[in-house]
Amino acid sequence: MSLPMPDRAASRLPPVPGLIAAPLAVFSGLVPGFFVLVVVGFSGGRLSGLEWLLLVVPLALTLGLLVGAVLLLLGRSWRVVAVSGGVLGVLIIGGTLFGGWAEDALGLGISTGLFPAATAVLASLPSVRAWVAARRLG
Repeated sequence: MSLPMPDRAASRLPPVPGLIAAPLAVFSGLVPGFFVLVVVGFSGGRLSGLEWLLLVVPLALTLGLLVGAVLLLLGRSWRVVAVSGGVLGVLIIGGTLFGGWAEDALGLGISTGLFPAATAVLASLPSVRAWVAARRLG
């Protein structure tokens, strides 16, 4: 499905959903980033191969959210922040509901997963996609 091309050049300012998605992506990246710092701090840097793999995934998603927020504000890509936010939201919400990650703090676990999920939804709205497409052509 292609997006309609606007008649005039795209403005430099992103649409409102894009303006909300970018800081929300940065905020969403704080949780897995903090998780990585805490785990590495408590372990003293002595982790096995599988444990490092479990840290690389949240670190990659955090970097995806941060880089994606910048790319979104520059009008270069909406996909990076949408994919990173969607994957992180599914992992956190799924882990909370089905994996028992937050047994005594179910509300905190669900709300932590809703922020990246909302970032993904806002970044992939048609108005944001059309603005990015117009910015890339202009």
